[in-house]
Amino acid sequence: MISESPVVTVHIPPLLRRFAGGNEEVTASGDTVGEVLEAVSNEYHGFRGHVLLADGTLAPGFAVYLGPTSIRDLQGMATPVQMEELVSIVLIGDD
Repeated sequence: MISESPVVTVHIPPLLRRFAGGNEEVTASGDTVGEVLEAVSNEYHGFRGHVLLADGTLAPGFAVYLGPTSIRDLQGMATPVQMEELVSIVLIGDD
C-alpha cells in the first residue's frame, strides 16, 4: 500500500534514541503531527510509552515543534504537516 501522506523527518532527543533504534532522526508519514508520532510509535514499539500516552496525547515533560514553532501555538497534535518538514521532540522537564 502506497501512502499519500507527507513524509517528514522526526528529530529524536538523546534520552529517547534508545527507544527509536538509536536514531537521531527518523522519517515517518502522516497528515498531522499526531499521525506522524503514531507512525514512529508503530515502527519503534518502545517509543510510545515514553512519548505518547494511551489516548495518543503527548506525555508530560515533552514538547513538539513543527519547524521552529511549538505545536501548542498551532493546532496541537492535529497540526497538519507538509512534505519534508521537521518535527522535533524536545524534553522540557527534569522529572
